[in-house]
Amino acid sequence: MTLLERLGAGLPTRYYLGVDVGYKEHVAVVVSLKTFVRGDDRWKRARCVHFPSTRAGLRKLESYLARFSTDPSQFLGLCEPTGGYYGATVFQSLLDQGYDMNLVENATVSRMRKQLFPGLPKTDEMDGRVMARIGYLHEAVGEEFTLRPLELANPDDTHLLALCRDSWKISTIITRSRNQFTQLMAATFPELKTFFTGSVSSLAPVSLMAAYPTPALLAAAPQEEVREILWKTGAYHHAKRASELCVLAGDSSGLLPDPGRVWRQEWLTHFLLTNFEYQAALDRRIKLLLEQRDDYQLITTVPYSGPNTLGIILAATRDVANYSNYRKYVTYTGYFAGLLKSQSIDRTKMSKRGNRDLKRAYFQISAPLVWFDKGNNPYKELFQRKMAEGKEWYKAMPFVCAALARHSPTFGRQSLPQVQRPLRRREGVQRDGASTCLGRGVVGLGDLPR
Repeated sequence: MTLLERLGAGLPTRYYLGVDVGYKEHVAVVVSLKTFVRGDDRWKRARCVHFPSTRAGLRKLESYLARFSTDPSQFLGLCEPTGGYYGATVFQSLLDQGYDMNLVENATVSRMRKQLFPGLPKTDEMDGRVMARIGYLHEAVGEEFTLRPLELANPDDTHLLALCRDSWKISTIITRSRNQFTQLMAATFPELKTFFTGSVSSLAPVSLMAAYPTPALLAAAPQEEVREILWKTGAYHHAKRASELCVLAGDSSGLLPDPGRVWRQEWLTHFLLTNFEYQAALDRRIKLLLEQRDDYQLITTVPYSGPNTLGIILAATRDVANYSNYRKYVTYTGYFAGLLKSQSIDRTKMSKRGNRDLKRAYFQISAPLVWFDKGNNPYKELFQRKMAEGKEWYKAMPFVCAALARHSPTFGRQSLPQVQRPLRRREGVQRDGASTCLGRGVVGLGDLPR
């Protein structure tokens, strides 16, 4: 029995609040229960309030809500979960005042908007009214929507997750810049790659080219200075062969420097050296935060993982008590099979839903287990079995990631595979985190999803 059926003719004082979050300003709209019960389209023209994301804007919102009622318990508020930092201040203000705020998925709002306002372009005011309508249908009429109470994230988890994301982003930027530097060295100093066989864009060669931008300057430089630069960057083996590098520079076939290449090489070397330093500081900060967490010891047995990946797993997973069993956790990661039907064709694909951060983290762990681990492990065997069934690699990998998430030590399941030999770190190759952690037990193939 719905709320209206229980109350009959007597309707309580009830208001439905929809908040659409923006960068510079937010939009809020309040529609009363009596307005919805009338059954006309008056709610579609409900007056909205635009207020800036400042203290003055929050006061404007408070005045707008007070015109309806000063009792927060008379409101049911809805908002979308995509506000992030933009909506942090307004959400904190509403929760502190005691408003019942709930999250509704963007897809639900979009679907309802297309049904209620067909053919009309999307606006922030329209989304606010639709969210208020969803709140009314959910509570008063009994139409079921998935609403989650709005809870601000743990500051420690938010900070750790942001740092890990920043680390991924800066790694991508550095990789692209290193590729550009490698291409530039192929034209100006081709012999450099015969001396630094691993990479010509790691810390040692970049520092060297920052000090001596051309092969001629490097050939004329004192060998002691060249050796000192290499020694300070940790290239001890190359520092002992500094004389060989000077000989190569003296007989280089590189193109003569022009203003364009000189300027480009100068900013690339400065950019890389600066970001190498920032990346190292960021990784140290992430490792420090992880070591201060009590739950860090639970996942140190995850193989082929470092502080960045483990930090993502902990921060994105949050409180493990939110998952009654590991199946719900695997579902949250997005690595579960979902059935897609198109007319008479049924086909099963891995779902595109789930937490994208956890998806990436578990894939980064699964990839070396499947492709680079020496010897056999249950995840590699699972991957090979799926490949033998005719699946492409990108369709077989999600099953491996799901198995890894299923056996996550977060739930006290210490059944991770033993890796016989960790990957060897080659010079110039940026890898996430510290040394490889080995599992304490071995997963039986019967425990893996088929």
